[in-house]
Amino acid sequence: MRSALLQNGFRLSNEPQQADFLLINSCSFIREAQEETIATVFESLKLRDSKNKKMKVGLIGCFAERFSENVKTEIPELDFMVGTGKYHELPMILSQAYGIELNAHAALQAGDMSDSQNKLPYAWFRIAQGCSRHCAFCILPKIRGSLSPYDASSLERQWSEESRSPGSTPLREVILVSQDTISQGIDELRNIIEFFSKKDEVQWIRLQYLFPDRRVLKLLDLFQEFPKLVPYLDIPFQHVSQRMLEKMKRPSDTGLFKEILAKAVEVNPSTEIRTSLILGFPGEEQEDVETIRTFLTENTIHKLALFRYSHETGTYAGDHFTDDLSDDQKIERINDIRNLHLQLRQQHRSDLTGTIQELLVDEVAPGEIIARRPQDAPEIDEIVFLPFKKGIKPGDFVQASLDTPMEYDWMGSFADQITT
Repeated sequence: MRSALLQNGFRLSNEPQQADFLLINSCSFIREAQEETIATVFESLKLRDSKNKKMKVGLIGCFAERFSENVKTEIPELDFMVGTGKYHELPMILSQAYGIELNAHAALQAGDMSDSQNKLPYAWFRIAQGCSRHCAFCILPKIRGSLSPYDASSLERQWSEESRSPGSTPLREVILVSQDTISQGIDELRNIIEFFSKKDEVQWIRLQYLFPDRRVLKLLDLFQEFPKLVPYLDIPFQHVSQRMLEKMKRPSDTGLFKEILAKAVEVNPSTEIRTSLILGFPGEEQEDVETIRTFLTENTIHKLALFRYSHETGTYAGDHFTDDLSDDQKIERINDIRNLHLQLRQQHRSDLTGTIQELLVDEVAPGEIIARRPQDAPEIDEIVFLPFKKGIKPGDFVQASLDTPMEYDWMGSFADQITT
């Protein structure tokens, strides 16, 4: 969406109240996201009415797709809506609706493309859209449709949109995302990884959102073939009680979970595991929570996202089960598992303390530098705070010591030379 707008002559505004168009990229996956979307819409309309009455406010994305008729009825003050799958069409939609003449050269002439796009040393590349799974708690297949892999020309287009001009931050990390990454198939994933491995400026390739099926075992072999794949496995289990997994319509072979974890570390001992768990699914009992506690105690999980079950109409669980646990019970269980996980990861954090690591510099801020290990994905995992050092830029690789662990992040210090 950003690239399409810039390439057709739109300019980014630094201040929302100065914009001609204020775009709200929405989510409707769970109730909290829906509530946040609605709150943001009303905040934006209030901003328009008080600061810039000529501004047009548009709702973009999943919420606009899922609740379009409700939004038209309940929030007629919105100027326009654009659902999923039409981000790239937004310039034409705005042009036709508001009589705007598109100019494919204006942004390039003004230097906006390089200035606005290339400040981060990483970028996400979507390799598929939709999902053909039918997890009981998930509305995504109804929002996004069935799995539709992208072809090679799409990757070329995305790469072209993210290409960096001389002097801008180099693209060091590629993050491959989709709703169900493993279902592209091993051969197709190999082709995608090979495509990005051939890009000289790219040093890290990260896979996210791997469904826990047996193909992951074959995928791990690719980590030995392609050294740019970072030692990081993002594989949401969602639960580890066989009874609950069956109710969730998820893979329930927890023996396979353990097999995947063991092979990941066998392939590369420095691999770190990220997973997610849902607490409070209908029918969950304390013994199911104890199963989670046992699993975490017996298996090393470095990064853990915990979600409170959200009862969504249109999902199998929302239509067939009763939401029989209170939010207080769900939160209590989340806090219990979170506290256990923080205790369990202390040994790993202790082992890392004082080690020298190669870090990628994400940001140079006043007084400090923010960097990451290859085992940490941007925006969701740990970062390392380093003291400011002249000459260091986003996209540089630096050698640093992990000095002081915080609850999740690190304080560090420089140990060696910069690698650009």
